[in-house]
Amino acid sequence: MAKRRRKLKTKKLIGTLLVLVLLGFIGWGAYYVADTIRLFNKSKTELPSDPSDIGIVSQPEESGLTDNSTDHSIVNIALFGVDRRDETEAARSDVIMIATVDKRHNKIKLSSVMRDSYVPVEGYGKTKINAAYFYGGPTLAIKTLNQVFGLDISDYVTVNFREMAAIVDAVGGVEIDISEAERKDANHNMIEQAAMDGSKVDTIEKAGLQTLSGMQAVGYARIRYVGNADFERTQRQRNVMQAIFKKGKAVSPLQYPEMIRKMLPVVETSLDLSEIMDMAGILLRDVSMEDVRFPCNEDLIDGGSLKVDGVDYLYYDLEATRQKLHDFIYNDVMPDQP
Repeated sequence: MAKRRRKLKTKKLIGTLLVLVLLGFIGWGAYYVADTIRLFNKSKTELPSDPSDIGIVSQPEESGLTDNSTDHSIVNIALFGVDRRDETEAARSDVIMIATVDKRHNKIKLSSVMRDSYVPVEGYGKTKINAAYFYGGPTLAIKTLNQVFGLDISDYVTVNFREMAAIVDAVGGVEIDISEAERKDANHNMIEQAAMDGSKVDTIEKAGLQTLSGMQAVGYARIRYVGNADFERTQRQRNVMQAIFKKGKAVSPLQYPEMIRKMLPVVETSLDLSEIMDMAGILLRDVSMEDVRFPCNEDLIDGGSLKVDGVDYLYYDLEATRQKLHDFIYNDVMPDQP
């Protein structure tokens, strides 16, 4: 009898411990969810609800372009990279990309738009496309992309260069093949950044294929004086994005919430948390990633050089660029690469 009572006590003790552990997990889960929502609400911003206020035309055929731009399985998001010390500081978008989640063709596409591209910006005449962000933040920047290229972008993500390192570190670094000239210039960029931030320089010790930390990847993406100036700079930026995609695709889907949670504090976005998780789901498919820079070399006019009132702009065939951008995004046609 005494032995039976001891067994009952043991079972009750185990049961009590299991309940406590379960309650602990529920409590931790509730805290985790609540903290994630808090971080998300801090990152979330709102764009105008009327599509015309961000340059989306009600009838896509008005653009004069024939494509699949009404296909809702193809979603475009503007990606902006800015360089500012505080959130209230107006800044130009040094990085302008269009990320396309193409569930129709099982692809993620990156379209880099050259920041010096000569375009009309509503209310400010013709100027560099990166000035739109300075004049009117993400709303005017998205409106400019939509108006100039006939797109349907309704969401965006902005990352400050000073915080981009956290995103790279969140995926465990990125694998990049870096040349000796790039190594030296990236280290120089990091020394400058560290001097402003008071941080320690994470020096790249050798050239070649290697995993770069967040600071190193940002130093690499900001290289301007190696190769063909901004043309190669945008390629480096896409290299980093490609590498982040590969790392994200390699992790377990169970890690997505934590990975997103680490990124939320360093981004500003108009996307809902459910939209972010839904788009992250494409990584579960057999997807590929493609990237292109616009305008293409063959569409540059006079070598792409235009000087107006002493300011240099990138000059190109806008109509040809619009069509090629549409073909790439909506029709899955890759333009000829330089």
